[in-house]
Amino acid sequence: MNNQRAQWILGGVLIFGFFLLTPNLAFAKTSGTAPKMTASSFWNQFLPHHVTYIQDGHAGPIIYDFQDPNCPYCHVMYEHEAPLIRAGQLTVRYVPVAFLTPQSPAEAAAWLQSPHPLQALKHFETIVGPALRSGSYRSLPKVTPTAATRKNLRQNLDIMGETGFEGTPAILFRAKDGAIGRIPGAISEASLKKLLPHLWHGHD
Repeated sequence: MNNQRAQWILGGVLIFGFFLLTPNLAFAKTSGTAPKMTASSFWNQFLPHHVTYIQDGHAGPIIYDFQDPNCPYCHVMYEHEAPLIRAGQLTVRYVPVAFLTPQSPAEAAAWLQSPHPLQALKHFETIVGPALRSGSYRSLPKVTPTAATRKNLRQNLDIMGETGFEGTPAILFRAKDGAIGRIPGAISEASLKKLLPHLWHGHD
């Protein structure tokens, strides 16, 4: 999609004390000839078809969580999201990126190239904590990324950056009023619970 890459113009205000909301999200194609993308088309059409993700959950509102396998705060965020997923209160689309360490691409590939990506991701999360604390990554699953996986990881990282994020975890959500919200960094499980009633559940 090189000739269709969207560039984002993000306006922001603070809501709920700390969440950066982008109520006037405007999308202009690099060619300047395509119409602007609305928040609705970004959420319902662009994101589902242009990011490569692993979905956990099938109930509750959807959020997108960009994660690098070697990001300790991503692991913390995963642990905060997991109980809400199990309770049917949240659906998370984990978007792998791989830029923090030389091991990141091979570890992200182990998720994406698995016959069962969600199970691979969950297994990784059960063993990554001790690895991050010890600094030894030998136990973490790794596979050689295919050309398709490398392309998907690059595209995920490009989109993460173009939506205004500089690091992981990076969360995109849609608020009840339809606007797109951004959470840069990890938040507590309690804060995530407070956000749930304000998230989009409907369809355009």
